[in-house]
Amino acid sequence: MSKIIEHFLIPLFVVISVLYAFNSFGSDGIMLNKVYHHTTQSPVHLEQANVSLYFSGNPQVQELKNKKVQDDQLTTFFFPKAVMSNGECEVMVKRLNDYHGCYNITMTQVVKPTKGILLAFNVDPHKFSVSYEQFDSIGLQKGIVFRLYNKELLKRLEQANNQPVLRTLWHKGISRIAIDPGHGGFDCGAIGHDGIQEKDICLAIGKTVGNLLEQHGCSVVLTRNSDCNVALDERTACANNNHADLFVSIHANYAANPCAVGIETFCVQPHLFKQQFSQMSDQENSCIADMMRQRADSSCALAQSVQRCVCDAVAGLHEEPIDRKVKHSVTQVLLGAQMPAVLVEVGFVSHKKEAAFLGDGWYQDRIARGICDGILSAIRF
Repeated sequence: MSKIIEHFLIPLFVVISVLYAFNSFGSDGIMLNKVYHHTTQSPVHLEQANVSLYFSGNPQVQELKNKKVQDDQLTTFFFPKAVMSNGECEVMVKRLNDYHGCYNITMTQVVKPTKGILLAFNVDPHKFSVSYEQFDSIGLQKGIVFRLYNKELLKRLEQANNQPVLRTLWHKGISRIAIDPGHGGFDCGAIGHDGIQEKDICLAIGKTVGNLLEQHGCSVVLTRNSDCNVALDERTACANNNHADLFVSIHANYAANPCAVGIETFCVQPHLFKQQFSQMSDQENSCIADMMRQRADSSCALAQSVQRCVCDAVAGLHEEPIDRKVKHSVTQVLLGAQMPAVLVEVGFVSHKKEAAFLGDGWYQDRIARGICDGILSAIRF
């Protein structure tokens, strides 16, 4: 009995005590780890901006009473017991607070009367309406996205009985595609066998995709065309402000399991979000939901087309199945794009054979042709 106590019960008690202490700490303080602010200057976009917050656990959200500030309206939300993490999060919050446009957003840490985080939207109520939704993100973090909707455009949509009036041809009918080579600069992304870096694979494939699309008569916007640092919100702003019709982000995968292999494509779907607050009427919310559903359907069709064509382009070179299918997930770069958008993972740098392929120019060209074919198949000229 003494050995059972020594070798089983005591260690079990220690584990339970540690877990209890951890959970107790978590209940007293949730960490805000990241903050993203995506914008657009284009008047054709229903969603003019969004702010995404990532917490270590489920945050409480209190909607404080709206206040009038001259001609604007101050809408404030409070996250009790939430704490900003040091480092990257503080830099992100500063960028948010330093933004000066046709609206202002401020985020501050407070200690009185209750410790927590205040998030305030100072907007013209005739131009913008605020809502927020919750979602689960990759990495088990809890996400909240606050959206600023274009009220003038919302009225036009209602008057048009939800007909698609958002998209106008800014570039004489030529399809404009935003290609986003992932990572870059000091952000290497995943590092695989023989030191191969994700950022180099993405740039090589992305530039080739852009060249191929231009040869087929498309207009192309690259979020980066060299080994440089580009923030996620700058990537989406590039696509949004250049009136892109489609957005395709290119990445390479990594897994702890060295046998993981293959291609997968991600897109965002409405069922991933749960609305918690909205300043819009039921009719306005219905109109927004219809537009979001249209964009999600187009994103899914694009994802299926890209996934199929990329797999077809390289499947014959692999002994094992490589089609990991289309998946639905909230990735930040897709959340900020105001057009049908997908993220394609072109292979695993953690898989020895696939990493060797991905580092080779002829294989990169095959992947690029697959992505190009997938985009062209999804476009209706």
